[in-house]
Order: sequence, then structure tokens, then C-alpha cells
Amino acid sequence: MAASAAPGYAHDTTQKPASTKTSGSSDKGTIGAGAGIVTLTYPSGSPGGGSHTITSVAANWTPPPCWIGPIADPVTFKKDVLAGVKATDVPGQANYAMEAMDQYQRHFDSNYTWSGSGKGYKDFNVDQQGKGLFWGPVENPNAPDSLAKFSCNGTIPFYVPNGKTPPAGTPDVITPEMLSRIAYAHTKVPGVTVRTNPVNVQTVNLPTWVRLTENYTPVSVRASVDIGGGAQIWAQTTATAASVHIDPGTSDATVHPASGDCPIGANGTVGADYNGDPKADPPCGVTYRHSTDATGPYKLDVTATWKVSWTGSGGSGEPLPDGRVEQPTMVTVQEIQSVNR
Repeated sequence: MAASAAPGYAHDTTQKPASTKTSGSSDKGTIGAGAGIVTLTYPSGSPGGGSHTITSVAANWTPPPCWIGPIADPVTFKKDVLAGVKATDVPGQANYAMEAMDQYQRHFDSNYTWSGSGKGYKDFNVDQQGKGLFWGPVENPNAPDSLAKFSCNGTIPFYVPNGKTPPAGTPDVITPEMLSRIAYAHTKVPGVTVRTNPVNVQTVNLPTWVRLTENYTPVSVRASVDIGGGAQIWAQTTATAASVHIDPGTSDATVHPASGDCPIGANGTVGADYNGDPKADPPCGVTYRHSTDATGPYKLDVTATWKVSWTGSGGSGEPLPDGRVEQPTMVTVQEIQSVNR
């Protein structure tokens, strides 16, 4: 059908592909192009909160691959469509893309109507400039499934007055819940950089004190879309450190505490340096029982788990999947008869 052959706005040949970029401000970024870009801001923490993007513990969880959102005001939309039509015209050649784009243009320019698609437009609604926006497909450039991001492109762009949203039942329209997943996918938290006492080689039966160099305070990310007239659809996620688990990399070891879950201090600190008491157990650490002479270094694995909640322009929603950051440290253990710290 001609309607399905016509490309969505996100594929207009004059429109740059949707992309993620950092704007002039260090705490702001955008996704997409046109009037309805998704704006990312960071109400708490530095941009993203750290250097590691959290990985969802839910294997099948993904951010939305695409959505229907504002793409341009009428004047800009007209300019881009007409430029797209011109770009598909190859003189002297049969050009099905040109035929489709010609029908696409007439839908917005001359009230052309496809079967079942409803009424077209007159001169791209330019007489409504400043009063509304065209909504259409927006591809998520970070979608893990490269094909899924094209799944919204069957929707022909349509006009919506400022501050309004498309009629109920319109598929793939951007929602606060979708924005919460976009914000989640751009949440960066501190890593799990381990500092040990002793600093380098560990010793059999001597507690290794573990401290993380990062500070684990909550990280918030806000994703929003302007829908005209000063109105927005938005969602804000907050990632809060829930646990830090240590795995010594061998069953021949004792972890401190016994659960392996190191407490997170009120100020976001995890673990501590050696306190000078040879009889004290570390608040976060491990005591190795065998040296690594025969096995090679142990992989001390530290995993931080973050609980992620969100609220938005439609209220609060169900918590998002936990996020996880994992980082191993190779540990060499020696066996000696006496120890001096």
C-alpha cells in the first residue's frame, strides 16, 4: 500500500539520523532530532553519576527501540518533506521511492487520503504554525536490536495541538514509562574500584581489608519531551545503592561479613582501611586460607546492585529492574610465617 511505502519522518533523506549527543552543558544531553528530542538532565550526581552504565539484572529488559513523539513544527516539517521528495527524484529512471514520496507529499500538501488513513492535510498545516507540532516515528539509536528501532515507522506523521497528546489507542506514543526506561538506559553510576590493605600481595590467614574508592550516593536522571505550549511528558529515575557483594574467587576463604554483603555507609562509603588492630575483622574484606602459588591469582569479584525507582508526569510507576555493576580485581596471596604491617 502506498502509505506503508512512504518513509517515516525519521528516514527523510534530509533528516540526520537520531543520535545521542552531549549538549553544551556538562549535565545535559539529547536523544533524537527535531522538535521532540528527548532531553536528559541529571538532578543529582555528575552527568550520569559516574563512569559505569548499570546493567539490568532482568535478561529480557530493554529500553524502547523507537517511539512516536513530536518531530517538527509545520513549517520545518514541510521543508524537510519537500527536500526528501527532491532527494528521491532520479531523472530518467523508474523510481518507486519517488512515487511513494510523491503520494506522501500530497497527503500533507493537498489533502491526499490513503485507504483507512483518515483525512490528509492542506499545505502541511502551516496556518497552525506555533499552535501545534507534527508527531511521528523517532528511532532510539541505542536500541540493542538494530531492526526493532524501525518498528514504529509504519505510522504516518500527524498533527497534534500544543500541550496535547495523540488520541488514546495510538500505538507506540511516548509515555512517562517509556521515558523512565530511556532514563534508566542512560544512568551511569560509580564503578567498584577496590583498594586493599595490605596494598599489593595478600597473606594467608591475614584479613584483607577492602575499601571502595567511589562514593555511593543516589543518582537521578530525568528524561523529558516538550509537547508544545510549555507542556512536557517526563520521567525521573533514581538509582540507590542497595548492596555491595564480594566474592573472593575461591571457596578456601572467609568473607567479612559472612554474608559477603558489605554495608554501605550513610555517606555512601563502602569498607574501610586497616584500623591497626591485628585482631579486628574488617567491615568489608576477606581472609584467604591458601596461597596462589599453585593456582595463580584469585579473582576478587565485587558487585554493586542498585535499586531503581521512578516518577513522572503521569505519577509513579512500578520499580524498574535492579541495575548491576561488576568489576574483578586479581589478588595474589602469599604464605609466610610472620607478618608485619
